[in-house]
Amino acid sequence: AVGKAYQMLQANLKCVSPDKQLKSVVISSSVPREGKSEVSANLAASMAQVGRKILLVDADLQNSMQHHIWNLTNVLGLSHVIVGQAKLDEAIHTINPYLSVLPAGVVPPNSVALLDSERMASLVKDFSEDYDFVIFDTPPLTGNADVSILGALVDGILLIVCPKVVDVTRAKAAKEYLARSNQNVLGLIANVTQ
Repeated sequence: AVGKAYQMLQANLKCVSPDKQLKSVVISSSVPREGKSEVSANLAASMAQVGRKILLVDADLQNSMQHHIWNLTNVLGLSHVIVGQAKLDEAIHTINPYLSVLPAGVVPPNSVALLDSERMASLVKDFSEDYDFVIFDTPPLTGNADVSILGALVDGILLIVCPKVVDVTRAKAAKEYLARSNQNVLGLIANVTQ
């Protein structure tokens, strides 16, 4: 049943933007523990299963989860690549021929400065050229500018909403915040598995 849900999500993503093929999305949530990292990982795996070349980027530089989910080392990652301490091919882990994961790397003193850099903008552009689809797992919106910075660099944002964790008021506030900051909100995903 979970696999079918991710197949439907893939199909819905194609319908969201009929005029322009989506190449990159940010996945976030209103508050912590809504399951955004698991949804990001499952969506990436599901898309890779149909033969699309997928890159999953852990852009939650404060509380990274993707290396745990995929049982990878986090010795090198996105933060190292941005500041030039590692080459991209050294930091990316190939899970299978269609799926690659870029862990977050070391926690930087200022994640906003890293993500809001010319180097990050150029990386996002390169990712979209090298892969069929790029998924950015980002921090929750609460008190965090990282999501809006990355949201401006990608085709849109998917907001994860877990009814057991977040109340309607906070979920609506998150959606309104994204709309006010001119983000392209592709949709809300209800995560009832948490």
